Amino acid sequence: MYHVITATAAYASHILGLCISGTVHSVYKKTINIQLGQHLLALQSAASPLSPISLITDMEGRSMDQLPIRPGQPVNVLGDRIEIVMPDSASAGCSSSFLYQPEEIYESRLASLPPGFSHARLCERLHSVLSASDVGGFCLLSDSYKGSAEPFDLILETARKRMSSCMLLLKERQYENAASTLAGLLGLGIGLTPSGDDFLCGVLAGLLLRNQGSHPFTLELGCQIRARLANTNEISRAFLDCALASHFSRAVISLTLLPPSGDILKSFSEIGHSSGMDTLSGIVYALELKLDQ
Repeated sequence: MYHVITATAAYASHILGLCISGTVHSVYKKTINIQLGQHLLALQSAASPLSPISLITDMEGRSMDQLPIRPGQPVNVLGDRIEIVMPDSASAGCSSSFLYQPEEIYESRLASLPPGFSHARLCERLHSVLSASDVGGFCLLSDSYKGSAEPFDLILETARKRMSSCMLLLKERQYENAASTLAGLLGLGIGLTPSGDDFLCGVLAGLLLRNQGSHPFTLELGCQIRARLANTNEISRAFLDCALASHFSRAVISLTLLPPSGDILKSFSEIGHSSGMDTLSGIVYALELKLDQ
């Protein structure tokens, strides 16, 4: 039986063009992660949020969860088809095939900003989004958070100290030390993508959104994150790799158009349990950093 890949990102499309075989890396609710060489892509159920590694299918979540697919099974990329081979390859109906027929390939690279874009206006809008969020996580560290005072949390306290130290070091133009301090958030937290990793992806996006991609701090932060990638899991590492190459989710890319606050809240709230809002917190943090021009 064939299923159809209906949407993807430019990043994922490029990876598919480079690889001909791989394996199933892992299977989670509504997602089949496939390893193709050094790259990880995600077959996802219909209506899932689009990330740089997404291959959105026409399958409902329940149907995808019922596929007899397990980690380690061979994956073949055959022209316009991705085939996951079952262990008993001599049997009929021994594979799950996904036709690559995307109706949408969104541009996942944050390369340039539209004329008239104002990162100050975006920052103001994002503060209102964080104040309306109720997912917790790194949102609790934002000055705009309006919920009740958070209980002591070792992860958040560690993050708070590193974020504050980074700001102080930047005032003294100690870019290497500032980047090293902030990159220490990598791997901090639990889940498929630790909150510290999502926050750092947001910081990298925020620095680009304020047109500081070539600033010494930005370049040093990229180097420091690359040096620490072994400190997190493979799924989170895939998203950090994308961010280091300036590839982000459609929700992040849409910020260049300064969408309404309600639209921003909806799109980022749909990304994981708190991953989207943790990323948004990182964007706000980067937009407010005091960097010399």
